[in-house]
Amino acid sequence: MTTFAFKFKSTGTTELAPLFMDFMAHHAHAQGLPYATSKEVFYLKAPLKKAENFATELSQRLPLAFSFSFTGIEVAKEALKWQEQEVACPPIDISHAKDFLDPTHKDFCAPKAHFKSLSYHNQELTTPAKVQEAMQKAVQALQVGELVVQTSRGVIALSPKPQNNSSVLFMDLASVLSVTRLEPKSAQVLCVYEKPTICTALKEVFVKEFGRLEIDALLPYDLGLALLAHFALEKGLSYLFLSKAPQSIPTFTYVCKAPSTPEQTYSVAQNGLMLAHKRTPAKDTLDFIQQEAPKSPHLLIYLNFERPSCFWVYQEGYKQLLSVEQETHPQALLAQLQSNAKGRKLYANYKQAFPNLCASLEQAPITPPSSNLLDFLAGLLQVLGFSQTHNTHAIFELATSFLRNKGPRVDFKLTKEPLSLNPSPTLKSAVSYTLGGTDAPTMCFGILDSLAEFLGNVIYDAHTKFSCNQVYLCGEVFLQKVFLDLCLQYFPKECPALFPTNAMDYTC
Repeated sequence: MTTFAFKFKSTGTTELAPLFMDFMAHHAHAQGLPYATSKEVFYLKAPLKKAENFATELSQRLPLAFSFSFTGIEVAKEALKWQEQEVACPPIDISHAKDFLDPTHKDFCAPKAHFKSLSYHNQELTTPAKVQEAMQKAVQALQVGELVVQTSRGVIALSPKPQNNSSVLFMDLASVLSVTRLEPKSAQVLCVYEKPTICTALKEVFVKEFGRLEIDALLPYDLGLALLAHFALEKGLSYLFLSKAPQSIPTFTYVCKAPSTPEQTYSVAQNGLMLAHKRTPAKDTLDFIQQEAPKSPHLLIYLNFERPSCFWVYQEGYKQLLSVEQETHPQALLAQLQSNAKGRKLYANYKQAFPNLCASLEQAPITPPSSNLLDFLAGLLQVLGFSQTHNTHAIFELATSFLRNKGPRVDFKLTKEPLSLNPSPTLKSAVSYTLGGTDAPTMCFGILDSLAEFLGNVIYDAHTKFSCNQVYLCGEVFLQKVFLDLCLQYFPKECPALFPTNAMDYTC
């Protein structure tokens, strides 16, 4: 017999590794095969054919997970302490769960194997017939109003109508793809065992119905919700609005035998990169950065909606690469726009086209200079007339509503000594496009597209001048999918991008 090493990768974000190892040990024992385990390797002593059958069985029964994933199999030669004792199989068998939800299977809606308890209106559901009757009544209730459910992640309220701060629970993956603008590769992440939430934009036709452009989307995260979803789909309900309701009295309650993972929200890039919406305690930006940043030379870019932006180079310590401190209120930006004859002529034409806007901008209250790049973009949007208030989120909201993949080129350039962002070229090009009739979503996408390309050039320059072979990117701005996708498109391959694994930003 040969020793096979089944290798896995664990991110350590959940306790799935021991659970999945026990699952494999159970099935190895059931086939009379000796096994051994370590943190990320499962060893099996078996003839080749039996090892192949074992691998096939795992693929059919073990759920996919992003925090514990199979990386490969190889022949092992190390001496091991083999085990042969029976291990109870954890209740995570996906084939059994499919049988439970399959109307053609004898175990359809048979609750005993999957639930410690299951009830509707305080009536225990102990037979398939009772389960089916209760679920039909629950869906009837959902068609006209709210249903409160005690789930493995707490009490929630489900409704067919949008609620304040509600996420969207889709009944299946096909519904996600038909309603949102998630790419199929990104949407697949919703199906993994952890059942994460993904921030995504809606297709334009659904924006009015949902009352917003972006939503937090998820699939049923335990078998109780999957059961409800099965019957909801039969009645034409493809999604429901989910709100936390800890003080409400649940109508539908259950306790699953299979363990559930904590709720977690992610932004997912077009290439499948997942960034968790996590924050960690830190006293300041440097304290946060030092928690995970590499110790080898690198460029650091930190972008937050409220805190100062950081462009630092690390070489045995951090030093500032470029400064973004500047005036960001409309009056100062208009003054910078008119710093030469060409700019004054441009503003005269702009003022003639938009007299009321320019009169308002010239009376805007003075605010202190800012070291936050997002404050400059917020001021720019006020100058362009796309935002009446100083709103650092507005440019991302407008850019997300843009339905194409290319916008106008806006100039982002640097001044020398000190190295900093030169606002004048950005203002001139953006005002010129707006004067020419470019609409807000197109303009905002073009600004972010051009900014991402500019950052890519900054990264490449740092790579060549300071031997920075990697760039460390952190801060909540990179969680904006529209910006994240653009950055990954433009950032140079010569200087690989690193993101935090534990937290993208911090709280003081």
